[in-house]
Amino acid sequence: MSKTRQKPAERRRSFNARVYEIVRIIPTGKIMTYGAIGRLIPPPRGVDGGAYEKVRARWVGYALADCPDDIPWHRVINAAGRVSPRPGYDGMRQRILLEQEGVIFDEHGRVNLQDYLWTPLASWLTRHGLRPARG
Repeated sequence: MSKTRQKPAERRRSFNARVYEIVRIIPTGKIMTYGAIGRLIPPPRGVDGGAYEKVRARWVGYALADCPDDIPWHRVINAAGRVSPRPGYDGMRQRILLEQEGVIFDEHGRVNLQDYLWTPLASWLTRHGLRPARG
């Protein structure tokens, strides 16, 4: 095995740490999507870019399903603007937390992404070795 190739467990820990780093800085009352976070994180070493593109949003979800208590996981929603259930909680817990931060849901249980979507500054992304956000 090459010295630069990561083992799956190391790769998962490294990826999760990057997810947590991004989610920690999402401001109160703002949200990001699983896919948007995944697009910011380059493919881990040893993972094909095309394959990564297909699974990155899901990997972000896996990271948040098992995140430490200090991670504001509730600020990450799906691309349709809906909340997702988390182990031990239904989606209502996430919705309540977001509503307490001033996020408004429509009658279909969706957040207007144009109103609440947040993206880290390009300078922050560069400093942290992340990809630029799509405009």
